[in-house]
Amino acid sequence: MTDYAETSTFLKELMPPNIILVHGEAHEMGRLKTKLTTELADCNTKIINPKNCQSVEMYFNPEKMAKTIGKLAEKTPEVGETVSGILVKKGFTYQIMAPDDLHIFSQLSTANITQRITIPFYGAFGVTKYRLEQMYESVESSTDEESGVQRSIFQCIGLQIL
Repeated sequence: MTDYAETSTFLKELMPPNIILVHGEAHEMGRLKTKLTTELADCNTKIINPKNCQSVEMYFNPEKMAKTIGKLAEKTPEVGETVSGILVKKGFTYQIMAPDDLHIFSQLSTANITQRITIPFYGAFGVTKYRLEQMYESVESSTDEESGVQRSIFQCIGLQIL
C-alpha cells in the first residue's frame, strides 16, 4: 500500500489529465482528493472520487500523431510546410511514408491504375476548352497529326477527339 508522499510523487511525474481515486475509506479518499487538488492545481488535472458502483465518464482528445519514416524523414519540414505521403496505421501508431517506401516499411505495395472512359460529346470541341478552363486552372491544348486536337488537365487527364 502506498502512502500520500509516494502517490503524490508518482502523479507529479506522470501528470495524467484524469485521476480516479478508488479502493479506500470514503473519508480518507476525500482528504486525498483535497490534498491532490491543491497540489496539482496548476496541472489542469481532473480528480474524481466516485462512490462504490458509481459510473465515471471520461473524454479523451482524439488528436493523433504520425511519424514520418523513410525518405520523408530525411528532411525536417519547415513550420507550415506540407508533408505529402501515404498514411499507414499499424496497431495504434500512424506512419507517413513515401509511396516508394511502402514495400520496405509494410507488407503493402503500390500499383498504378489507368482508366479510359469514352463520353459522347456532340458540341464543338472548342467549347470543351472554354468549360474546362472555367473549372480547372491548368488546361493545355496541343495538336498532333496522328491523334488530332488534345486537351490536358493538370498533366494527368487527357481529352481528345476520336
